[in-house]
Amino acid sequence: MASELLERVEKWAAETPTKTMLSFADDKGGVTASLSCTDLNMRVQNLAGLLRASTQQHSKGLGLEQGDRVLLVYPPGLDFIVAFLACLRAGVVAVPVYPPDPRKMKKDISMFVTVVQNCQANVALTSSLYYNVKKISAIKEKLTFSGSVPWPEHLIWVVTDDLVDAKGIDPAKLWLMQKPTADTTAFLQYTSGSTSAPKGVVLSHGNLNHNLRTISSALHAGRDTVVVSWLPQYHDMGLIGAYLGTIFNGGTGVYLSPFSFIRDPCLWLRLVSKYRATHLQAPNFAYSLLARKSDRLNIDGEQVDLSSVRHMINGAEPIQGEAIDAFYRAFSPFGLPENVIKPTYGLAEHTVYVCGGGTQRLWVDKVALERDRLFQVVEKSAAAGRMKEMIGCGVPSRKDYGISVCIVDPETSVERPEGETGEVWISSPSKAQGYYGDEMRELSMEAFQATLAGAAEGMTYLKTGDLGVIYNQELFICGRIKDLVIIRGRNHYPQDLEASAEAHEDLRPGCCAAFSYALDSEDDDEKLAVVAELRDPTMTSKASLCGKIRNAIAREHGVKVTLIVLVAPRTIPKTTSGKISRSRCRKALEEKTLDELYRNEDMIADVSVDDDGTDGPTTDESMDRNVNGPRVASTDNVHELARTLGVETTQINENTPLQELGLDSMALTQLQGVIAQKYQVHVQEELLYSETTTLASLHAGLCGGGADTNRAGGASAGAPKQKLFCGCIAC
Repeated sequence: MASELLERVEKWAAETPTKTMLSFADDKGGVTASLSCTDLNMRVQNLAGLLRASTQQHSKGLGLEQGDRVLLVYPPGLDFIVAFLACLRAGVVAVPVYPPDPRKMKKDISMFVTVVQNCQANVALTSSLYYNVKKISAIKEKLTFSGSVPWPEHLIWVVTDDLVDAKGIDPAKLWLMQKPTADTTAFLQYTSGSTSAPKGVVLSHGNLNHNLRTISSALHAGRDTVVVSWLPQYHDMGLIGAYLGTIFNGGTGVYLSPFSFIRDPCLWLRLVSKYRATHLQAPNFAYSLLARKSDRLNIDGEQVDLSSVRHMINGAEPIQGEAIDAFYRAFSPFGLPENVIKPTYGLAEHTVYVCGGGTQRLWVDKVALERDRLFQVVEKSAAAGRMKEMIGCGVPSRKDYGISVCIVDPETSVERPEGETGEVWISSPSKAQGYYGDEMRELSMEAFQATLAGAAEGMTYLKTGDLGVIYNQELFICGRIKDLVIIRGRNHYPQDLEASAEAHEDLRPGCCAAFSYALDSEDDDEKLAVVAELRDPTMTSKASLCGKIRNAIAREHGVKVTLIVLVAPRTIPKTTSGKISRSRCRKALEEKTLDELYRNEDMIADVSVDDDGTDGPTTDESMDRNVNGPRVASTDNVHELARTLGVETTQINENTPLQELGLDSMALTQLQGVIAQKYQVHVQEELLYSETTTLASLHAGLCGGGADTNRAGGASAGAPKQKLFCGCIAC
């Protein structure tokens, strides 16, 4: 069998049949589902058999052929990983996708349809929970004539809840039909995107074998490994690093929904303590967020002990030294060992992992790096504002792993010597096969089959689009040659963000730039900026226009726009071919050379349970004082909610829709947790994400116990027990 992963699923079932391998926890940390090694192997084999069985062989057979693409559309839970492994076992190609969110149907279904069309899938596997949500949303779309993109009509939806227990054809016969080779496609990992077509990265069994072996060796993982993870299962870091890595090593995995993490970040660490976790993964924003929320760690008085942790990956987005330092300061008192946080570099086009365990932290000349791409190490005492801290991501070229990393001049394809910046190129057995589809063939050749100038034939490289340097044998990522925007670990294509902004007729089409930027050299997180040309420079409603732009991007992409700059017509930087030059636009913004007509900056802080300075939940008596008379929130109470959100009260009124405040999905989810603790009320997602919900209507609903709010512990009977969507990393 060419799949080492599947071999090990059977191996663990034979050697440790009763060991609990995978568990899933709810919002309170209680286990709601678990699978032993035997359970996992049995369910995978049963479902795999039914995927390949014809209706003549089994009444529930799907009759799929080797190489058919199958969508996996699951909310967070263990059903997904069973379906994923079953696809690999049956020889069909798994296609993990984000389940379209009923709150953002137009955007999410549009991307979903694009993926379906690109991979030409005819079957979607899902859970009964999500299938029911899909049916309700489809009915709602028809009744309201909303004009949203319809679900693909040809797609056959298959609920797998019962199929995993139904025996199909003899599993031994599956391998008589197909035996995967190292080059056989295992699954497609789609990049995010909406108006720009998402790209499906083709990963083979050989790619997966090599990357899992590399991760296992680099992280010293084994059968004693315990993983606790909240990362999305359809994202490469979560799928391969957290789920498949655990199974590959025969370890133990405890998982929770990303929604649970965002609502209560410290739940993750409480579970780490409870299950004595050894290996963890998270993007940089999570470390920063947890450091700020550390006072909530043992809110219930339980003893938290983090001494079991051996390895914590920090990756998936730019790594900030201050976030690492703050995390250590916050959690060292709870036994967190020194030097367990490992800066790591990886990308889906290389399966996931490239290198990790960085030890160097250097200060370089920021201006020289950003303007001239020169890596000039300076003393930390150098002039403030000219320094940039760089975090090493480990030794990239390892012969024992079969990985070769070069820094290359992207224009000439000439390899640059150590200490000089250039594009990061990678050659290894983990390098993906390319992007899926004939229309992507040219791009695949360019990105995955690059050759060094003057090098011998045979070795080909992946062009990552990342700007990096090798210094003292360690890889440093300096920035991105490509324009991908990464906010809180989630990838956004600038074209998508720009299309949402340009939907407003007051902006000139094709004359908008979206990009990430840092407020200053000490800032931990990248922010999103939008620069756009006005049709009419004399228009008087510029502030209102900025609100509409911010609202559209928050609604359609779940990300907050921190800065909007409106500029004069025909002044935004473009290339010689007429395309927007985002890098030059960012540079002009930093150097204050844009022809600005109006600037709108929104510095809403992260929502924190204690940000309003209160000591605990508001009593029923204090709430009842506002219920007498009509259900209208007082100015004081509206402002109290505003302070909880971190919004300047002078900039809003009680009729301001929440989404026009620029709150992204993460902030709204945190707000839901704040309200649950402060008022002992659960706000339904439909109300929280509604475009018409204002501060006043929200507070009135809280005080009056409206139909869209429920007292904590008394949620409506029809409410699902499991949260489906979270809006955080990769969602």
